[in-house]
Amino acid sequence: MEKIKVGDLFPESFDEAIETQYQLLVQDARVAAEIKRLEATEAEVKENIALFTAYFEDQSYCQACPGLEACAKSQRHYQVRLTRNGRHIERTLEPCPLLMAKIERDAKYLIADFPDEWKDSRLVALDDRQARSKLLSEAVKLVQGQSERWLYIIGARRSGKSFVMVTIVNELLFSGKAQAAVINAPLQFKLLLDAAITDKPRFQAEFARLAALDVLAIDEFGNEYKSDFLRDQIVYPLMLQRAQNGKITLFASDFKINELGTLYGQNDAGRIRSRQLTRLLSDFCGQELEIGSLSGLY
Repeated sequence: MEKIKVGDLFPESFDEAIETQYQLLVQDARVAAEIKRLEATEAEVKENIALFTAYFEDQSYCQACPGLEACAKSQRHYQVRLTRNGRHIERTLEPCPLLMAKIERDAKYLIADFPDEWKDSRLVALDDRQARSKLLSEAVKLVQGQSERWLYIIGARRSGKSFVMVTIVNELLFSGKAQAAVINAPLQFKLLLDAAITDKPRFQAEFARLAALDVLAIDEFGNEYKSDFLRDQIVYPLMLQRAQNGKITLFASDFKINELGTLYGQNDAGRIRSRQLTRLLSDFCGQELEIGSLSGLY
């Protein structure tokens, strides 16, 4: 049997292989710009050919980025960066722009009781059928700073009212509001209620944060477990404080405002206190804003 010659496997010398790779790299605009930024000589590039090749391969993958979820790199969501340390060129990793954008976006939500992918939704993507034209009109005025009206969104189950409310919050954050929370009323009011009973300092801190937020959106409003204590010590004081401080508040509910008053007023004393709540909501929300089902969502 004929023996395999080493020269058949390695037709080029090591130096020739480096030269070939060097010529390939310098023809790439991104690598050329990096070489210029680092003020690297030809000899330095060849000496660190593996680092520059890793940078080239990483940049090539990121140029055709499949998105955060589909990223298949060994160091997911991080990009190769080359730095100069004296006479040496070193490789580092830093978060990619998409990851940094996600971190910055997520930091704007104190609480986000909704699917993470909703954070990318924008009003322009919603169809503006007649059934919700009033809602979208009011939302645009709120985002543009032409209105301070609270938005009280009602609709049937799975009509998309929660999604639309989150979309409005996204727009408000995009327009410059510093921080927001979208809370699930049954969950977060229960946590506040428990803290008010068992951990007063924590309750006061959480209540203060919710009261001071630029934007508070309350989902499933009216479906929380109701009691006189919850109404008088949490819900009404929270709404009142936000109203006094001119803070934007949004609601998504299965119930109209007057129905909410009925639910919170199960006795004579409760009905009197519930009227305070419904009057406050009516004063700042005006009429409820109906939503028709969102096509293609549910």
